[in-house]
Amino acid sequence: MFYRINGEVFRRLLALDHGAWVISYDEPGPPRYIENSILESCEKEDMPEDYRIALEQAKYLTKAGIKRLALIEPLLEDSSCITDKKFRLDMARRIAKENGTTKKRVLRIFYRYLARNVLLEKGNTDKQQGKDEKNFAWAIRKFYFSAKRMSLRDTYDHMLASRYMTPEGKLMDTAPSWYSFEHYYYRHGYNRSIKCSVSRGGLSNYQRNERPLYGATMQWKDRIGAFQMDATEADIYLVSRFDRTAVVGRPNIYMAVDTATQLIAGIYIGLDAGETAVMACLSNAASDKVQYCRRFGIEITPEQWPNTGLPGEIITDQGKEFITSRVGELCTIYGMEREALPPFRPDEKGLVEKTFDVLQQKYKPLLRGKGVIEGDAQERWATDYRSQALLNLTEFTRVILHCVIYINSRRILKNFIPTPEMCADRVEPIPAALWQWHERQGKVDIIPAGGEDLYRMTLPRMVTKFTRKGIVRDGISYMNNEYRRYLQEVGMDKEITVAYDPSRIDAVYWVREGKYIPFPLALSSAQFNGLFQMEYEMARDKVKGQKKELEQQDTEARVAVIKSIQEIVDEIDGVEKPRQKGAEIRENRADERGKLT
Repeated sequence: MFYRINGEVFRRLLALDHGAWVISYDEPGPPRYIENSILESCEKEDMPEDYRIALEQAKYLTKAGIKRLALIEPLLEDSSCITDKKFRLDMARRIAKENGTTKKRVLRIFYRYLARNVLLEKGNTDKQQGKDEKNFAWAIRKFYFSAKRMSLRDTYDHMLASRYMTPEGKLMDTAPSWYSFEHYYYRHGYNRSIKCSVSRGGLSNYQRNERPLYGATMQWKDRIGAFQMDATEADIYLVSRFDRTAVVGRPNIYMAVDTATQLIAGIYIGLDAGETAVMACLSNAASDKVQYCRRFGIEITPEQWPNTGLPGEIITDQGKEFITSRVGELCTIYGMEREALPPFRPDEKGLVEKTFDVLQQKYKPLLRGKGVIEGDAQERWATDYRSQALLNLTEFTRVILHCVIYINSRRILKNFIPTPEMCADRVEPIPAALWQWHERQGKVDIIPAGGEDLYRMTLPRMVTKFTRKGIVRDGISYMNNEYRRYLQEVGMDKEITVAYDPSRIDAVYWVREGKYIPFPLALSSAQFNGLFQMEYEMARDKVKGQKKELEQQDTEARVAVIKSIQEIVDEIDGVEKPRQKGAEIRENRADERGKLT
């Protein structure tokens, strides 16, 4: 007799007074006891056609079938193997031992025979294998291809917990082995799947480190004038130019590298960061590099650093300093295009990233022990590299410029693949030589821009007023020869706009009707000429500290004077005060002078 219980077909094995032992026909497994009250409410099922066929074929057993029937015959002869789980397991264990097989195999044959009256079920085995493989694929997609990054073994365990557990919390006899799961994983190439890399490591990691590389960065642009820009904090501590005992921290380096040639077209080395440093880097890119290097006592030829002018396109990440309104205004005025790459993708501007590495590797070995930060900086007991700081900003800038000149005019691009035209012209694989070749070929996307005009335009603004001491910024006075006339024209009450360089204090510029009127340091502030803003602030703070100490001393001295005077007064206090006329006073004075002489 067959029953349908919760959608599953069961065969009755043994009927008792209050219930019956049944076995699942769909998923053969250990027999279960069900009470009559439940069986009466269950739907009776006709004999499955497969079972009817199995009964007819039982008369014609094969040798393998006869052998399997003999294997489970002790279990079939004793009904206790249906009702007593412990007895059934002990019997199966003994049979397995006697026949050199496993208890699991003996029970699987036994359950299948009780449920379906078959000893060999090749079709069902294929069906089970197909079901297992579906579960394998499901588990790999759900658990292994996940940001949780489970191990393959943990994935297998989660699959068993989800698909191969009985309602009583026991592992099913049909559960696949670990080795079949592992074999399926490698046989189907999941370990080589792109989806595996993306789902476990993230799309950004795959795009940076694992995706196929179909081209070269320098082939991205075929014209000079597309500058990749980025910034880094140099691995070195510097000291103040004003006071070498004061460490000013690590300088920032902003760099613009041409995509087609790897030429370092512009650079900023300073203590500032953000929008101002970006504008200074672009200003440097547009300026004459011979004059720029001469400011630091370095003589070069135009061929060693040949670029001038603004780029036709700047390529940056989405750092806030690169997408400000002032950068956008500069692009609009000069017609530059701006391409902001996706975040967390340094590989898309790999030339500037690599150039930073080349630059730092060039100077760091030569400056070890002089403030250079080593790889163990975050480890316990590491050297305090701040205590080794020796160079100031000007000296470090000179070091960097020498490195830049080498990178531009001497470094060979080993992985560069020249075009046939370059081969015909015998162009050297050196950034400066490649730049000049592109200029000769007319492959240029450079916007002419005056260095000084651009420099002033890129300066930040502030609103202030004229005062009697001139234009005052951060406690420093600025005044020119025409100041009296400007003061009469504008007055001291009207607000004016002033452009200033946050990194320098040499001058400010009054922005008047599109013109920049320079105001150098006034005589009262001339002692600060040549200092950077950071150095001025350190000097100012040092003076403030000295003044505070002096004020303390002054206060103590004033209190001491009061105390001394009070002691003198206390000594004569109580003496009778004389009352005399002027004539008597004059006589007393003459008498006193005579005694003193």
